Amino acid sequence: MFDFINKAELFDWWDKGYANKTEWHLKSIQDAWAFSRLRGSKGLRICEVGGGTPRVLPKLATNNECWNVDKLEGVGNGPTELTEIDGIKFIDTYLGDFDERLPSDYFDVVFSLSVIEHVDDDQLDDCFRDMTRILKPGGSLLHAIDLYVPQRPTTIQRVDRYRHIAETCGAPLQWLKEPMMPDKISFRTTYATNSDQQLANWNRNGPALRKRRATTQNCSIKAVWIKPERTPT
Repeated sequence: MFDFINKAELFDWWDKGYANKTEWHLKSIQDAWAFSRLRGSKGLRICEVGGGTPRVLPKLATNNECWNVDKLEGVGNGPTELTEIDGIKFIDTYLGDFDERLPSDYFDVVFSLSVIEHVDDDQLDDCFRDMTRILKPGGSLLHAIDLYVPQRPTTIQRVDRYRHIAETCGAPLQWLKEPMMPDKISFRTTYATNSDQQLANWNRNGPALRKRRATTQNCSIKAVWIKPERTPT
């Protein structure tokens, strides 16, 4: 699986209460995706990479063994102080440091939200090698990655790097599903648009337009007409 989070699935996650629709930022969208994948988990060993003050882990900690791995150095405007949460074990390190406190072949799930884009290119290989090291055979590696589209050539370079990273990280990793990311990526408009959250709210009052809202943005025309002056007779 390697594709953009799309609005149709996001609307569904919000309807099911997987994330807070009043949080107007990308992390809320990523939270919904992560929770849609991990909800109902029981007895798993779950590691969040760069969790800072975690939002999804507390919902999973009752029925799973949960770890939060973060150096708390404020990378990407993250926190610099630890918020202790019952049921979540904290390790102050980076993935890529191969810290022995993180046992090899241990976790069923390793995931991150808005983290991978902050890893420098020259550290990305070690980061994925370390995550692969601590992931048990058969385990899942889940990442929600911020990306500005289009920001050429950066967008294509980063997408290609993520797409091929599994081939060099030691395991190698396998895709859960074959990548769906197109070779040519574009998203461009100068129009002001309603947020996806607002469109999701409108789905409750006008469900007939749900499919249209999942593939379009809601924009507004600004129209000015002038009544001509009276022509002298």
